[in-house]
Amino acid sequence: MESILFGIVWIILSAIGEWAGRILINHNPLYYTASNIGVMVEQAFDFILVVLIPIFAFVVLTFIWTMVRFHVKKGEKPELPQHWARSNRWFVGIWVLGSIVVNVLFVLHPTTSATEQFFAMEQPSAPQNRHALVVDVTARQWEWIFSYPQYGLVQTVNQNGQDLLEVPVGRPVELVLRSYDPYHTYDQYVDVIHSFWVPSWGVKEDVIPGETRILYITPTKITSFAQNPMSRVQCAEVCGPGHPWMEAPLNVVSASQFQNWIAQEKALQSNQG
Repeated sequence: MESILFGIVWIILSAIGEWAGRILINHNPLYYTASNIGVMVEQAFDFILVVLIPIFAFVVLTFIWTMVRFHVKKGEKPELPQHWARSNRWFVGIWVLGSIVVNVLFVLHPTTSATEQFFAMEQPSAPQNRHALVVDVTARQWEWIFSYPQYGLVQTVNQNGQDLLEVPVGRPVELVLRSYDPYHTYDQYVDVIHSFWVPSWGVKEDVIPGETRILYITPTKITSFAQNPMSRVQCAEVCGPGHPWMEAPLNVVSASQFQNWIAQEKALQSNQG
């Protein structure tokens, strides 16, 4: 009878937890995604959340149930109940098998399945990457420099003179990541490791001196740093005293707005030249 009551309470708590989890998933109060990779990360989080809610409810209920059911007042020496769970092979077997199944499930999905999708998207020969917008991203202490070789732009900035990354929505972007100082004689052993991180895109890639790393991503939402602070390029690798301020705003705009911005940057570059 006690086991049946425990099972009923567990089912009710799991149902309430799943209902609350669905509200969390539908309203997304904890994360802001604006890219194809970000959507993959969000879907993986949602899947794990849904699966783990009943398990979490079971573990927490077991602790609380045990504390209440076997509570002993000070000075009492009650007769200890039989530890059926310890000697019950079915209980132990189901618990161990269930743990294995859940862990294998998470290895297969979303870990392996998402990794396979990510590797497929990272192939330069992938159809969606053949006409990608190329952006050279240079990390130096303590600045992000963005150049657009397809348009002849060496360094793009906003109206305040701050380095700016601006890309069109829905178009694949090829980010060429390097770590060096273009204003001084380059020495890969003098530079440091940085990390390219855009919270709203759900990506973080180390930028290592002496290496060139390629990252493909497709923005899925028109956004900007002014609209949401998670739309920014932030260094996520401690790189010196200026590390906390090594960031740059990100703007994702429509195709027509992007072309207008390219024209403005070209005019600005010509005036500076």
